[in-house]
Amino acid sequence: MQSAGNDIIALGMINKQRSNDSRFYTKILSASEQELYHARAFAQMPFEHFVWLLWSIKESAYKYLKRGSSGLLFSPTKIIIQHINFPAEQEVNSFKDAQWQGCASGECCYSGNFIFGSAAFYFRSKMHHELIATVVSEDENFEHTWWGIQAIEQADAAHQSKTVRMFLLNKLNNLFPGKDLRIEETTAGYPVIFEGDHQLKLPVSIAHHGHYVAYSFLSGSI
Repeated sequence: MQSAGNDIIALGMINKQRSNDSRFYTKILSASEQELYHARAFAQMPFEHFVWLLWSIKESAYKYLKRGSSGLLFSPTKIIIQHINFPAEQEVNSFKDAQWQGCASGECCYSGNFIFGSAAFYFRSKMHHELIATVVSEDENFEHTWWGIQAIEQADAAHQSKTVRMFLLNKLNNLFPGKDLRIEETTAGYPVIFEGDHQLKLPVSIAHHGHYVAYSFLSGSI
């Protein structure tokens, strides 16, 4: 299945107390996933950040899977993260640039795999003090998977929605010049790309939270 899925978490907006409450995090994390936190490499990561890292992976997975099953409901505990690899630098001090874009195949990230039913998938996550951003794929190498993060001044829903669409379209127009591209939304709720009246086979995903927006897409399908 050719698809795209991403998520972004503004860590300044999470409820620390609620995130550390077992009545909350057990609705997200399976028992085996909770055990992952005891790995030595997680020693410096607050548990609430671990919870939202896994949430970000599962939300990205849901968006990825929903493109192939429009009636799919979000059930976090049915998306099982099996392994997490740690980057050489686990956390960057700050999100220094107002905008970042790149190809996921070459990034130093948290990475690993998860399963949904009998199918296996992969994730890559960037983590800063301010945010967590994730993309997922069926391709372990993430070839042709692009993603971007942008800080925005206003956090209202209308500005988030407008800005993330402009951010994505600017990138697509740079990669595919001369095309009259626009973003529409399906009845299932995920975005699609049109050129004129023709829907392109170009899976895209968008996300926003607080003062951050993000996109991902699979360029090899166009």
